[in-house]
Amino acid sequence: MANPRIEEVEDSSDDDANLNVDDPDEMDLDAFDFARPQGTLGQTALTPSNLPAASQAIPSTPSQPQPPPQMSAAERERLANEHREKSKHYQCIYPVYFDASRSRDAGRRVKKEEAVANPLAREIVEALHHIGNTLGVPLQIVFEPAKCHPKDWANPGRVKVLVKQDGTAVNKKIGNKHYLLKLISAYLLSHPTTPEAPMKLRISGLPMPKEAPPPPAIPRGFKMGEILPLHSPALSGGGVSENFFKDMMQEMGGQMPEGLEGMANMAGMGAGGGGGGPKKIRVKQRR
Repeated sequence: MANPRIEEVEDSSDDDANLNVDDPDEMDLDAFDFARPQGTLGQTALTPSNLPAASQAIPSTPSQPQPPPQMSAAERERLANEHREKSKHYQCIYPVYFDASRSRDAGRRVKKEEAVANPLAREIVEALHHIGNTLGVPLQIVFEPAKCHPKDWANPGRVKVLVKQDGTAVNKKIGNKHYLLKLISAYLLSHPTTPEAPMKLRISGLPMPKEAPPPPAIPRGFKMGEILPLHSPALSGGGVSENFFKDMMQEMGGQMPEGLEGMANMAGMGAGGGGGGPKKIRVKQRR
């Protein structure tokens, strides 16, 4: 089996036109299983309906009613489907857009001086709440913890926000996505991500560690942050606990929480089949 090759290239231009590059709405985590051929990404199993307790529409104004914390599976499914349909045309925002360690080609969408270390989707939600309240703009926000950017598999989480509808800005104070990204950058720069930040996000069925996890072991040639969400595939088997997914399954009565099966498979991506040692990754650097 051919080993995957990772190329590191120089940072591309910071021309603002690069901000218009579209990103895929979602990814299939199985595409990052090194034991499988790399091909066209299929439909991911990690959809809001599969993780209904954690994918929810979030209004920027706290006065609006929130859904009850305890709902049946059918009610959560119905609510998630409503949010998914409603947010179908919302604009997507991924943490990698603000990652200072990334080049434009690797997913960054803001200028280097506007980028930050260890951006998290949960922190982007807080930034949008702050922006909406500060500007008096009732932003419509959907947080999807299980969605991943294809170039940032270790940092799951996607935020969708309604900026334009039918090509027209819904509020003149935020005319386009480019301007919104700048506002988010300003907030993230003034509110750096702390090691405790991942503890803010609680997902039903996911055991909470007693303290913030240590930085992940980053294989040579890989790009990932030192602070990652607790459900990141990069943290399993060492970051949160030695047997993180086993703990999760035990807590759920032997059943993996719906929507995280792909991440459980991702936990072994660094190990060879049959319990062998870690795969060797050939890193080709181009200067």
